[in-house]
Amino acid sequence: MQKRFNWRIWLEKENKLENSFNFYLKKEIITIEKEKNYLPISHLKKAEYNLKFINFLNDNKKFYDWIIVGCYYTIYHSTLALITKKGFSSKNHLATLCTLIKFYYCQKKVLGIKEIELVSKSSLEKEEVNYFAYAKEKRETASYGISEEFNKKEAEELLKKTIKFLNKTREILEQ
Repeated sequence: MQKRFNWRIWLEKENKLENSFNFYLKKEIITIEKEKNYLPISHLKKAEYNLKFINFLNDNKKFYDWIIVGCYYTIYHSTLALITKKGFSSKNHLATLCTLIKFYYCQKKVLGIKEIELVSKSSLEKEEVNYFAYAKEKRETASYGISEEFNKKEAEELLKKTIKFLNKTREILEQ
């Protein structure tokens, strides 16, 4: 079994963060994004659209599994809004997390550890199982599991965190 990469090292050792960020740039996993005005707004609108759908489901007290999945997409699009505002683009969840930590945790100190952890658990990309096993387990349990009560509790907790993160994203983008 392959050892999981511990992204928390980026919080503790800035040189590891810089090395990883530069590696992702060199391999074009992270790319320079020239569109820094429209694209962040587009990602934010997509996140808000997802939240409207989540709230609709929550108001109807049904489909808690899809609320969980929708929360993860909301968080991810919020994160993409933040990194495109800094002039970067990414299609890899770990590279996205690296970029987020670099610009919003280490440099600006506008995101805290709880927000970074929330993003780290919000992967939906099947190929990244080693890095985001926890998030996938939760999503897969929600998608394929049969415990509605579990999904309801999980959905309620994640929805609160998602709303806070989306609000924080809006606040950062308005600065």
